[in-house]
Amino acid sequence: MVTQQISIHVPNIEGGVSRMNVLLIIVDDLRTSLGCYGDNIVKSPNIDQLASYSIQFTNAYAQQAVCAPSRVSFLTGRRPTTTRVFDFNSYWRDHAGNFSTLPQYFKEHGYATMSVGKVFHPGISSNHSDDYPYSWSIRPYHPSSEKYENTKTCKGKDGELHANLVCPVDVSEVPEGTLPDMQSTEESIRLIKTVKQQNSPFFLAVGYHKPHIPFRFPKEFLKLYPVENISLAPDPEIPKNLPSVAYNPWTDIRKREDVQALNISFPYGPIPPHFQRLIRQSYFASVSYLDSQVGQLLSAVKNLGLADDTIIVLASDHGWSLGEHGEWAKYSNFDVATRVPLLFYVPGMTTTRQTPENIFTYIDPFNIETLGKPSGNIKEDPVELVSLFPTIVGLAGLPPLPLCPFPSFHIDLCTEGRSLLPYFTVSEKDNLEPIAYSTYPRPSDTPQLNSDLPDLEDIKIMGYSKRTRDYRLTLWVGYNPQTFEADFTDIHAQELYFDKTDPNQDYNVFNVSLHDDIALKLFGL
Repeated sequence: MVTQQISIHVPNIEGGVSRMNVLLIIVDDLRTSLGCYGDNIVKSPNIDQLASYSIQFTNAYAQQAVCAPSRVSFLTGRRPTTTRVFDFNSYWRDHAGNFSTLPQYFKEHGYATMSVGKVFHPGISSNHSDDYPYSWSIRPYHPSSEKYENTKTCKGKDGELHANLVCPVDVSEVPEGTLPDMQSTEESIRLIKTVKQQNSPFFLAVGYHKPHIPFRFPKEFLKLYPVENISLAPDPEIPKNLPSVAYNPWTDIRKREDVQALNISFPYGPIPPHFQRLIRQSYFASVSYLDSQVGQLLSAVKNLGLADDTIIVLASDHGWSLGEHGEWAKYSNFDVATRVPLLFYVPGMTTTRQTPENIFTYIDPFNIETLGKPSGNIKEDPVELVSLFPTIVGLAGLPPLPLCPFPSFHIDLCTEGRSLLPYFTVSEKDNLEPIAYSTYPRPSDTPQLNSDLPDLEDIKIMGYSKRTRDYRLTLWVGYNPQTFEADFTDIHAQELYFDKTDPNQDYNVFNVSLHDDIALKLFGL
């Protein structure tokens, strides 16, 4: 494998002050199915260990539950309504404004900035370059084995190779004898070793692919989850009062050969129970595989003597439905699609004592006797991924970002996210109510083939969702993709779920005759 040589000019750091490194771990499609988030099935000992030394936000939410819009949002500190990235087909610098990014800000302040794996969504939405050279000191690294992810590498019962959804593999038999996330871990460790030798402060973003579909992972991880022990989702039926516009018909998994063989009706299915269990089993196995990669990376940070000098942030771009509400994948405003893990490890701040010698020791998921749930510093308020930019900047001691005015298309550097720094101090008092906002576009009132991911020009309706400590409220209103304007007088549907009585969001209690005007007031309209 040819590796890129690093040659980075690092400007003098102001005042000669030693800066903290930053390791940002971004996981694709990871919901809060982790031991540290109370999941009693999933084995995630290495992420759980990270959580035990971190501030852990238990109610963090993406601003749109799909890859490119979410990643552009939290990497620029702007909401999708400002980036105008609702699909995969536009680059924000050309499409909305020349907004600075989180890694770009660190690069401009003397850091070596590096990208490994899927950080920005590849393609048009990051200018086919992962926003290089604006954001990165060297060209972003993508694993060579990535190109096989959606090809026929899944051995079926017939002995033939297929492009399946469920795809446990013998790594020794796949092309190149490796998998993308394994290569990303190896390259990340190589880069850290190199920049350490150069005595340069670094900002390294590592984007792991799993548990994104297809569920292509080393088959030995299935041993952790015997299929006979896998249950269905607690609420596998489509909610009775769910507006049709809110439903996503999971078209991406329908394209896989093993799902096509089931001959499932469109748009509601359902998927047969035995295959539902296979999907859930494979998702959990993918998470444990991911956890093993995170564990190896964290162990390397410790072994290189950088655990005292490196801020570590772990987040996901959005969640993923595993049969809840009769839905699969992301593409909705439900908590299961928008809620994400969010962990911040800050040496000397989230650790109240001297860093333990055994911190980030790799934990083998196959050799853990009990699933301990190590307790970190838990924060339960709703928070947003759009807050990542100002928060990481603040934790690193860089000059704070100004809040964006409205509108802010003409301003290169500002943030629409509120910094989470108050949660890192003894006092958490804030004059503003903690609220997380999400949006999701639809092309029609009823599910159709492009409902999950409509192109910008096909968007006719926008779902604006507000998550507080007590409820989730969603309004589906008319939307004009030419002017980027929502018409809040054109209400197509409404949803209201109270967290205390309906934590799974199964019972829409919105009453049109009573709540229309109240809903608009709750959105400040």
